[in-house]
Amino acid sequence: MASNSRVPGPEQGRKVEVEWTTISYRTIAFYAILGLVAVGFILYLIAPNYFARKIQGVLQDLTAGVVENVTADAAPSKRDAHFVNLDGTVQVKKAQSPQWIRADYSTNLATGDFIQTGSDGVARIIFADGTNYVIKPDSLIVVEESGEDPVTRATRVAVQVTSGTVDLSTGKFEVPGSASRVSFADAMASLGEESRAVVENDPKRNIHQLTMDQGDARVTRGSTTLRLGQYERVVFSATQPGLVREEVIAPPTLISPANMALNVVQSPRNTRLEFKWTAVDAAREYHLEISPSGMFSNLVVDRKVSGTSAEVSGLDEGVYYWIVTSVDRNGNESQPSPANRFDLVQQISQNHQAFLEIANLIQHGRVIEVVGRTEPGSTVIINNQQVFNIAADGTFRHFTSPLPNKGSNQITITAQDRRGNTKTIRKTVVIE
Repeated sequence: MASNSRVPGPEQGRKVEVEWTTISYRTIAFYAILGLVAVGFILYLIAPNYFARKIQGVLQDLTAGVVENVTADAAPSKRDAHFVNLDGTVQVKKAQSPQWIRADYSTNLATGDFIQTGSDGVARIIFADGTNYVIKPDSLIVVEESGEDPVTRATRVAVQVTSGTVDLSTGKFEVPGSASRVSFADAMASLGEESRAVVENDPKRNIHQLTMDQGDARVTRGSTTLRLGQYERVVFSATQPGLVREEVIAPPTLISPANMALNVVQSPRNTRLEFKWTAVDAAREYHLEISPSGMFSNLVVDRKVSGTSAEVSGLDEGVYYWIVTSVDRNGNESQPSPANRFDLVQQISQNHQAFLEIANLIQHGRVIEVVGRTEPGSTVIINNQQVFNIAADGTFRHFTSPLPNKGSNQITITAQDRRGNTKTIRKTVVIE
C-alpha cells in the first residue's frame, strides 16, 4: 500500500510583517540634552550656590579669550599722547572728524588731532618720549607726529603751534634717533633732550618767537638755520626772510619756601610767609606769582618786587605753587623759574603726632619701595615727593626717585593728618 508522503514546506499564504521606527541622531541629542537639563535643574534646587559658581566659572573660561582680545583692543597704548592736566575750556578735534569735543583725561591724542584752549583754558599734554606741552589760553596746536619706530623704537614727536603760546620740555631720549620738533609759522625747531622752551606764535600781531630756558635747539626757516642755547631767543617777521637771535635775561633760582615745604601754622590767613630767591644780573625787578593751580590758571598773588624777597599774608589753608621771573631794564621778562610747591596747613592740636608707620622698605636697585600706613585722609611726603596712591584704609606704597649716591642714603617720610598733626620718620638705606 503506497503511502503519500508530504515534504514540509512553507505554508501557503502566510505573511510576516515587521514594524520599525527611524530615530535620528538629532532626536537622540535633543532628548539627551533635555535629560541633562532636567537633572541639572533638580541638582540646582538642591545646591543652588554651588552650581551658580560652577556655571559662572565655565562661562568665564569660555569667554576669556574674547574678553582679553576686546580689552587689548580697547585699552589705550602706553605710548599714546594724553592729557595730564586740564583747566577751563579745552577742546579736541580728532583727525578726519568735523566735530570739536570737550577734552578729558581719557582722550588719547594721535597724528592729525587739533587741541584748542579758550580764554580760560590751560592744558598739559605728555607725549611718548616724555615731552610735555603746556598750552596757554587762546592757543591752537596740531599733533603732526606722535609715536615710535616699530623697528628701532626711536620716538618721534612733532607739534605745530598754529596760534598762541606753549611751554614745552623734552625728556631724556632713551633710544638714538629719537626726535622732538615744534613748528610755528614757516619755521621749525628740533629740540635736544632735557630742553625747555617757550613758543609764541601770533599771526595777527606778526609775533613769531622761540625762547630757550634750558638745553638747546636747532631752528630752521627757509635757508637759514640757527642753533640756540640757554637763555637765547629766535624771532622773525612773516614779511622778512631769515631769523634773528637775541639774548634774554635768566630767571632766578627759588630758595624758600622750598619745593614741597610743609607749613603748619596756627592761623593761615594771619601768617606772613617769606619768599626768597637769588639775584640775577641785569634784573631791575622781579615778578612773583602764587597760585593754587600748578598751571597758574588763576593767581592769588601777582606782584612786582624790587628786591629778592617778599612777605605774603592772607592765604587760606591749602596747596600752592609759586614762580618768579626776572624783569630787565626794558621791561622784558625772563622765562618763569621752575615752580615750587608748598602746603599751608592750620595746626589744631600741638600735643599729638600724626599716625605713621613704615611696614617695609624694598630695594629695587637705586629705587626704594616704601610700604606703610597712615590715618585715612592724611598727606604723606617721601623725600619731597607727595604720595598720591593712599588707599581708603590709609595704606600706601611708593617708589622713590633713584637715590643719588652709593653707600648710605636717608629716606624721610612725613605724614600730616587732617587735624594738622605731623610725624616724620627717617630711614637709612645702603646702596651697594
